[in-house]
Amino acid sequence: MAKQTFTVGQVLTAAQMTSLQQTAMGGGSATAKTASYTLVAADAGTTIIMNSASSTTITVNTSLFAAGDTVFIVNQGAGVCTITAGTATVNTASSLALSQYETGELYFLSTSAAIFSEYQQAAAASGSMTLLASGSFSSSALSLTSISGSYKNLVLIFENYYRSGGTDTNIRLNSDSGSNYAWAQYATGLTSFNQTTNSTNLQVNQPGFNSAPGSLYMTIYNYANTNSYKFVETLFNGNAGGNKNAVLNIATYQSTLAITGILTTDAMTSGSYYLYGVN
Repeated sequence: MAKQTFTVGQVLTAAQMTSLQQTAMGGGSATAKTASYTLVAADAGTTIIMNSASSTTITVNTSLFAAGDTVFIVNQGAGVCTITAGTATVNTASSLALSQYETGELYFLSTSAAIFSEYQQAAAASGSMTLLASGSFSSSALSLTSISGSYKNLVLIFENYYRSGGTDTNIRLNSDSGSNYAWAQYATGLTSFNQTTNSTNLQVNQPGFNSAPGSLYMTIYNYANTNSYKFVETLFNGNAGGNKNAVLNIATYQSTLAITGILTTDAMTSGSYYLYGVN
């Protein structure tokens, strides 16, 4: 039940008393969402539960809430949920991106400004992996956005996938199509490293991959830092030109921007993907 206005002498119903108790206990009635959502006035004092395997946003606009109103947010799904300022101002001392099972609260200072507080989670053990996103390819490209910066490294895995057209798999970070990638590649059947500088994407398999499904394991180290270039390592196995191949690729993304997005330049006809945050 949403925030209500009471009058002198009003007799409260059982449902109203239950709603008041929920709000007093810090929860409020819950509303489930499975896609990006824009808050409405009726959300004051309630809980929004986001449950999506894909990245989503919760947008905050002005003239909907009064000073002192709160909205509690829970991200149940594997996709990152990002609190987004629409016409309102949203400030935070932490992150506006909630990974799976993370929670937070919007507290409104006025009708046009709010503070978002992310509730601290128990620190994960060193080396632990948290699933941030997953899904299946069906003649579709990969597009992961609003990746949480709460981890040390990222690991992206493709399993049993075919690249549309049966050629290279090319990856871009932050949708960056500039000449900001440099990589060296070694594959079985090659006598030396293939080296490329000033590339507009990261090629992660040997040309000619077309005869059997492949698998990819990519690690992006220290991806959230804003002081240095990013080091990327990929391992690939598949069939290229009739020959079974194992491919090692070491690369740098020549940007100091934190990595918040990963995409492929072309579609995959089948297979699955998994993105993990690693502590």
